[in-house]
Amino acid sequence: MRFLILCLDLDGAGTILGECLYIFGGRVQGSGRIYANDLWKYDPTRNSWEELIAADPSHMPCKRHNHSCVVEMDAIYVFGGQTDSNAYLGDFWRFDLNTRQWTELATSQPRHSHSALKHGRSMMIFGGRTGLEPAVYSNEILVYDFDSNAWRSLYSMDDQNPAAVAPHPRSYTSIVQCGEYLVVFGGYWWDGKEHYFDDTFGFSLNSHKWVKLSPLGDEPVPHSRNRHGILSLPVADRGSMSGMIIFGGNFYSNRKGTDKFFDDAWLFGSLVGEESSLTSGRWSKVTLLGDVPCPRGHPTWVEDDQVAGRSWMFGGEADRKRFNDLYEVRVDVTNS
Repeated sequence: MRFLILCLDLDGAGTILGECLYIFGGRVQGSGRIYANDLWKYDPTRNSWEELIAADPSHMPCKRHNHSCVVEMDAIYVFGGQTDSNAYLGDFWRFDLNTRQWTELATSQPRHSHSALKHGRSMMIFGGRTGLEPAVYSNEILVYDFDSNAWRSLYSMDDQNPAAVAPHPRSYTSIVQCGEYLVVFGGYWWDGKEHYFDDTFGFSLNSHKWVKLSPLGDEPVPHSRNRHGILSLPVADRGSMSGMIIFGGNFYSNRKGTDKFFDDAWLFGSLVGEESSLTSGRWSKVTLLGDVPCPRGHPTWVEDDQVAGRSWMFGGEADRKRFNDLYEVRVDVTNS
């Protein structure tokens, strides 16, 4: 099989509701730290942006970046992040798209640069940085239940067995659901030097245990990186591929003192129907077609639940330049 990513430039932390894309907050271009708390809607049928002004601007999330965002029913949920004064946030907000009212919900441990996705009637969070001095990183999996307005931990750092298979605590990674697994690739942590990962782990939603998915031997794997985009493959019939694709990201060389930004794409997956599922997964380079984005890290990457194989990529940054371009990304699977 051959996997192609078709990137269509539309010149232009997010989430999808219906046919529209929503982007909230983040860090914007300018001298110093300039953060935002505005909410924008992109309508692909009209190829237009609209800012959604809160009904009560005095009661809404503060400006932030490195937060997470998901959608449930007719509402957008925003968790955590970091302020321009380096404060870490553990607040959780709901924006009602019908009334345009913000409501603050149950808080959790402050963190930023974590990963999040929606699973059933819950929001799941992995990792992130939870402390500034000294630097503290997490590999915990937190779950927020929309019905009970409560947080719980599926995998807690404090209770983990040191001998158990689990990813090193990290930030600036991404998670995606592939079958029964939440899959994590790459990421970053700092202990006076910058450390980057090229490993792949799956967290079983059934057993609540980790399994290392990275292939062994001399098989090629993506370069270690953080701040990359990630999306799951659209699963078809038996014999098709189940897995994920990563795009972009960056890596800092402590030895050279330089940043490298990527514009490559890689697929990790296995054939649907294999007994070992993703535990037999392999990495392969993906062909990019169309108007391929320039190298970058930290893009907002949102999967479209309305159109199979379609995602959206907004913004990102490279070499201290921030982007506000928007790409429609389609994954086309063909036999070869």
